[in-house]
Amino acid sequence: MWQRFAMGFWVKLGLTSVGGPAAQIAALEQEAVERRGWLSGEQFSKALGLCLFLPGPEAQQLVAWIAWRQAGWVAAALASFLFILPGLLLTGGAAWLYHLGQHVVGVEDFLLGARAAIAGIILILSSRLLKATTPDNVRRGAAAISLVAVLFSVPFVFIAVVAGCYAWFIRPEDEAEVEVISAPLRTALQNTGRFLLPVFIIFLLLWAILGHAHGIVQLTEVSLLAVLTSFGGAYAALNLWRVRAEGYHWLPEGNFGDALVAGEITPGPLLLAGSFVGGVAGLGGFLIEGHPYAGAVIGVLIPAIFTFVPSTLVILGFAHMADEGIVDRRFHDVIGMMAAVAAGAIMALGLTLLTGGHNALWLNLVIATVIAVLKLKTKISVPWLVGLGALMGWLAHR
Repeated sequence: MWQRFAMGFWVKLGLTSVGGPAAQIAALEQEAVERRGWLSGEQFSKALGLCLFLPGPEAQQLVAWIAWRQAGWVAAALASFLFILPGLLLTGGAAWLYHLGQHVVGVEDFLLGARAAIAGIILILSSRLLKATTPDNVRRGAAAISLVAVLFSVPFVFIAVVAGCYAWFIRPEDEAEVEVISAPLRTALQNTGRFLLPVFIIFLLLWAILGHAHGIVQLTEVSLLAVLTSFGGAYAALNLWRVRAEGYHWLPEGNFGDALVAGEITPGPLLLAGSFVGGVAGLGGFLIEGHPYAGAVIGVLIPAIFTFVPSTLVILGFAHMADEGIVDRRFHDVIGMMAAVAAGAIMALGLTLLTGGHNALWLNLVIATVIAVLKLKTKISVPWLVGLGALMGWLAHR
């Protein structure tokens, strides 16, 4: 089946997939369903539903699932690699340019406007996600609690675990007695655990050798935690990245939006923003003291490896469930509740970016509002919206 793998397609997709998950998924559907006929529309929709259901960046997981269906797990790994490679290289280059240009006159003005634009985009996207993930008062309440808790620096991992336990154990009184975990789901969970075990062993070995205080271990840890708690898509992982990036001083406080700018204007998955953070941290001497360029290379690679390898392993563990879907009620409720609290956390991320920057708040509000309205009312792509926000920020300081 390797003749059907279409290596050139995955490279092209990786080079041209600018604009975030929605644009990437639309391009995948056009190619895989309409142009190449690899999947029917129904098959594509079911696979997308599974990817949205699981933690991890949905577009990259969809790439892996389609390649797995075409030619097996090796193809899934290779397609994922080719999909993220162009963006990874460009993100590393962006981190280097960012490091060089931090004190260049005018650069900060562009970045101020771009951060405000990102805040507006995230607030619109989180509003849509809240509407989609909160069909009842319980989930609305959970999303609201998550929003407030994240704003007060409660770790999202804790919020997600509590929300999941609530959905699992607090059941409707009139619910019929059903099997807790079906055989297909049990198999998928066992496969996923087995696939992820080597990843966790490598992380624990790094911890044992270097110690938890080492920047490489901390970067590995945040990569793993972020991707495995990213219910609701890539944006759900980014608040954890913000907290750790600013807490460890990999980026100056209030500047995490710069990583999102890099993630939005370069091709590939948005979670490559983590590689931008790692690259900047390496150049700043936080990973390998005295060797900034070696540290930068490691800083770019570690988030990519410990984000997209686990993401691919998760979708491969559940790959066979794309056709029938996950019908287990308790598990479905757990993921639904975690998606609702993730939507609240994404809203908190947008508000934090809006109010925590170096602009005057009124200027942030103006730029974010303009960009949010354009995102809502037009089909202008995200990179162009970010560019417009950057130009507004620059003009406002002239």
